[in-house]
Amino acid sequence: MMKLKGFTLAEVLITLAVIGVVAAVTLPVLVANISKASVGPAFAKAVNTLESVNKTVLAENNARNLNQVCGDEYLVCIQKYLSANKITDIKTYNGYINASGGFSNASAGFLTNDGMAYYQTGEPDKTTTSETTGEESPYVLTAATGDYYGKYYDVYIDVDGPNKGFNGIGKDTFLVYVDLNGSVIPYGGKLYKNYSSGSDVLWETKCKAKTDPTDPNACAGSIADNGWKVIY
Repeated sequence: MMKLKGFTLAEVLITLAVIGVVAAVTLPVLVANISKASVGPAFAKAVNTLESVNKTVLAENNARNLNQVCGDEYLVCIQKYLSANKITDIKTYNGYINASGGFSNASAGFLTNDGMAYYQTGEPDKTTTSETTGEESPYVLTAATGDYYGKYYDVYIDVDGPNKGFNGIGKDTFLVYVDLNGSVIPYGGKLYKNYSSGSDVLWETKCKAKTDPTDPNACAGSIADNGWKVIY
């Protein structure tokens, strides 16, 4: 009768150890790739949602621009349309923004039912009214074309919300500008170049693939310009 030979305990332990090492090396990469794949579509959804809400606010109030309806309380004004609840722990988020290269503090934040967070930063740009047309024009960042109308608010969008932690600007949190018409412009991309009458697409030098971003805020434009995919 032939005697079957099995694995020794030492061989089993060595095999398990090898599997553990391989998993420890590959699992973080796999998780990071999955996270990157989900960030772009989530950011696209947030931008589209914000623009849709802005159009609804303007239409329902028969208004020319958001400032006429919302004044200094932009996120408070659109809260019901976002189906969002106010975030009270703004101090913690401000610390994250400042540590990650943000340039101003959040004054209000709202968490939506789908887990995204929107943070309003600073104050709206002051405007002046033309005596001839009656139209309001901002003092800064007036677009060169008729596609955009001034600057209203800076908004940071955290695509997975504060409940899952803050990974950093350019990773799960992105800066957009909202103009008075309700357009939402990801910072640092082609739309931002046109909007601000700039000469460069900022992300091409400030958020390049395989390098540390020199301006993580510009990574919002990279995602928008590359089919809502993270390429860096």
